[in-house]
Amino acid sequence: MSIHSNQEFFGELREWSERKLKILEGYLDSFVKVTGSRRETSFVYYVDAFAGAGLYRDGEKGSALRAAELAQRYQKERKRYRLKCINVEVDRANFENLEANTAGYEDLVLNLYGTFADNINHILQETTGSPALFFLDPFGVKGIDWSLIRQIIHRGHISDLWIRFDHTAVRRLAGRYSMQDAGARKSFAILCRTYGINDPEQLHNQLAGTISADRKQNAIDLYVNRLAEEFDKVRQKGFAAAFSIRSITEQDKYALVFAAGHPRGAIIASEMFCSADETYRQDVKDYKTSRPYQPSLFPLEPSPEDIFQDKVTRLSEAIWQACQGETISRLEIYERILPEWFGRIRSTHLTKALKKLQDEGRIQSATGPSSNEKTIFSFRETE
Repeated sequence: MSIHSNQEFFGELREWSERKLKILEGYLDSFVKVTGSRRETSFVYYVDAFAGAGLYRDGEKGSALRAAELAQRYQKERKRYRLKCINVEVDRANFENLEANTAGYEDLVLNLYGTFADNINHILQETTGSPALFFLDPFGVKGIDWSLIRQIIHRGHISDLWIRFDHTAVRRLAGRYSMQDAGARKSFAILCRTYGINDPEQLHNQLAGTISADRKQNAIDLYVNRLAEEFDKVRQKGFAAAFSIRSITEQDKYALVFAAGHPRGAIIASEMFCSADETYRQDVKDYKTSRPYQPSLFPLEPSPEDIFQDKVTRLSEAIWQACQGETISRLEIYERILPEWFGRIRSTHLTKALKKLQDEGRIQSATGPSSNEKTIFSFRETE
């Protein structure tokens, strides 16, 4: 069993891992459709850097097998877009099982033995000229060195990143900073490579915090900011965010980090996070009400409709403050409010908010429906 494979480490698919995989699967489907629909023959690539065996020991499908099935579905449905999966696995037994589990997918899957670092040059060559989504799902943070992340971002083509970021491992390694033994120095060196910050003291100061919650947030924020800044250098735009993956008992497991250099990807990721969070909250509520000796009725809680309308009202005000007096497209509006509203809204929220502003006369004209990203809205000047 390899500690590099998160899928095989647990042996069975945990409910929080299923949540992570559903977000990834939904985004991959959208990514392929958006980037691949304009292409005639080239593949869109999915790269699973810590693929595991493809199946959990309880028979549930892992990320590599789910992506392969998606690629096969596109092929069978004769879609214009085509997906090819590249899987990397360092554990020999896992790799042999991965080969067996993906044997029925012919030219849609390429399995590579070794570490992600061992295979990065092969992967960059294979994906040259094509969009690619990279999924890095290590156990801990070892194996996702910043040098590898930079090569992905700088490869010259659309490159979206999804990373399982273990803030607990970061805090554990960071806690050894003041120790003088060789093992402690080696542990902190892993963090320096992960963040791409060569000065241990500088990194220590950026990760420090008075309480555990602060240290956790600092670990996530620093990583997310590094990703956004690197994409901005290359693509002139950088988007990155983290979604907390929690258990049904509300234990914080790790962060699922997204990063890209284009607004459409950020919008899709934001909506995936929002939908996942809404589903999670409902799952937690259902779980709590099903427990013995717990009240089953919450008469004071707002209904989903109440929550939706409240969000639309607040969103419409945010749009008005950001766009009054301007003529601007829906896509540009979404991009403008995204930093504040990332992971909190879906397309339906934005459509309803724009319609509300039209009904109130604060949007004077629109060239098309509120749901079309190309529609141009003319906002009234501020009073």
